[in-house]
Amino acid sequence: MDKAEVTKILKLVADGKISPEQGTDLLGEFVETYSTTGFKRKFNIEVFNMNSGKIEANIKLPVRLASFVGNFIKEKDADFKIGNEEIDMNIKEVLEEVIKTGESVEIETDGRRITIRIED
Repeated sequence: MDKAEVTKILKLVADGKISPEQGTDLLGEFVETYSTTGFKRKFNIEVFNMNSGKIEANIKLPVRLASFVGNFIKEKDADFKIGNEEIDMNIKEVLEEVIKTGESVEIETDGRRITIRIED
């Protein structure tokens, strides 16, 4: 599956021809297929709750897919919240910087630590 096929899936969801759940399933198959066939580097976002000592989320995507998804983040939607606290960072810029440099970014707020990194 290439970029054109992913775009078709997203268009099907946008046009209401398939449900968001069906689109998620199709994209999940894309991730699984490509993550087992040669995409070694993974983009990882981990959310750690410092109060409970537990990981709340651990998202891993092939770097190429994470980069592709970043193309769909609009500037007005690029600011984000963690809990009730708004983070003064542009997630699209953070994503691009981590992919470009390979250096981890850590954000601490509202009792949580978010680590964004590339894994080999």
